[in-house]
Amino acid sequence: MSEKADPSQTNNGSPKLRAMRFGELLDTTFSLYRTHFWSFLGIAAGYFIAMGIGVTICFFDDSAGRTEMIRIWVPTVVAIFGVSLFVVSGLMAATAQAYLGKTIRMGAVLGRAGRQFFRCFVGSLIYVVLGVLLTSLLILPLGGIVAAVEGSEPLTIILGLVAILVMVGAAVWFVTYWCFFAAAVLVEGKWIWTGLRRRRELFRHTRWRIIGMMFAFLLLAFVVAVILRVTFAFPLTFTGLEGLGDFFDNVRWMVFWELPTKRAELYVSYALMYLINLGIDTFTMPIWVIGGTLLYFDQRIRKEGFDIEIMAARQGE
Repeated sequence: MSEKADPSQTNNGSPKLRAMRFGELLDTTFSLYRTHFWSFLGIAAGYFIAMGIGVTICFFDDSAGRTEMIRIWVPTVVAIFGVSLFVVSGLMAATAQAYLGKTIRMGAVLGRAGRQFFRCFVGSLIYVVLGVLLTSLLILPLGGIVAAVEGSEPLTIILGLVAILVMVGAAVWFVTYWCFFAAAVLVEGKWIWTGLRRRRELFRHTRWRIIGMMFAFLLLAFVVAVILRVTFAFPLTFTGLEGLGDFFDNVRWMVFWELPTKRAELYVSYALMYLINLGIDTFTMPIWVIGGTLLYFDQRIRKEGFDIEIMAARQGE
């Protein structure tokens, strides 16, 4: 069943349901995030906690053997993946409530994410497997070519850039398809296979437009994160804490996560960098999640007249 707005909970500040150009989608994304900032940040805090625990574990497995490390990290990675998935699902459910004119109620949002968690988890694993296979099929031949032209630096650099573009493209493909699948499950209550097929209906004749717009949302979140990392790296450079390099070193360490994972190498400065990085990722995560959810609704409006359906439902109350 499609999501319907409850007139008793209508928020006068909610955006009007209509097809939007990218600029309007972008403006609506930031408007919703600004209006419901603490609700979105409260949901995203689950990611900060999960990743903080994962980072902490990194510094306590130094003396563990290979078997022990596998026993530690397999459940840890699965747990972090599950929590991250739950957080993103909660953000999508909150976006749907805000966009459809409802008050964001944390209990209702998290309850919906919890009820649909199994479907999202299984569908996400399917997308992860497909994404890994797709990337491997494209990257492995490039690796063979790189080995064949070893010694030719220009060709090696070009092929390295191609490999990076392939990985970025695969990541954008995965996130775009997953957003539409998850939205279909969370908003429409679709089952796993129906949700996986849902994007075919919504992507018809507009696949590259959708992927391009999703890439823009992801790029925007990344740029905001880089700007914030540079901003925080500047005062850190002058704190005099042990382990810090010059300004450009600190920026590189934070942007590319070139931070130690051994307890013997851990300083207060690195701990601060980890916390800042996790805080920034928590802050920027809602940007692309809200954008992807709005893109899903935009496609439903364009393809299925979802705005008319909601208008009729409201008038029938």
